[in-house]
Amino acid sequence: MFPAYIENPVNYRFEGQDAGEKILLLLRAHPITNLKWIIPAILLILVPFFIPATFSLVNFDLPEIPQAFAIVFLIINYLLVLTTVFEGFLFWYFNVYIVTDKNIIDVDFHSILFKNIDVAPLRNIEDTSSSMGGILNSIFHFGHVFIQTAGTSRNIDFIDVPKPHAVADFILDEAHKLYGS
Repeated sequence: MFPAYIENPVNYRFEGQDAGEKILLLLRAHPITNLKWIIPAILLILVPFFIPATFSLVNFDLPEIPQAFAIVFLIINYLLVLTTVFEGFLFWYFNVYIVTDKNIIDVDFHSILFKNIDVAPLRNIEDTSSSMGGILNSIFHFGHVFIQTAGTSRNIDFIDVPKPHAVADFILDEAHKLYGS
């Protein structure tokens, strides 16, 4: 439904795309990284079911709590769940890494009100490296790609992307095509 690794995507555009500029690779963080917000959301959903058991352990009688307080607590709890899920999904979905035939673009979505876009021309790419460390990274095959650029361009990091070694090689191959080597 929402892939994290798309080669030659069709019907995708980005802000600032030049006429004739073709997207070669579209990346997001690996879907398994969403567990950072999915697990807390599930635990928050389950909190109201465990509160009566916890109160009975400390000999606190629940009928003493007014019904209005219980309803307010449930509303606040589920609004917190909704906020956690909404923010987690937006953060994952809008943090994208794009490789075009001209540039490398790193879109960092920090919140609804702030995003940061780094663009490095392919001609400025000097070196790429990739790393995978940890059990989850090895099992699900995701990691980081570090792109070193020349001149005043900032170095770009692709965080938690699928197939990091293939991505690093792909970027370096595209940069070499521009150099004619």
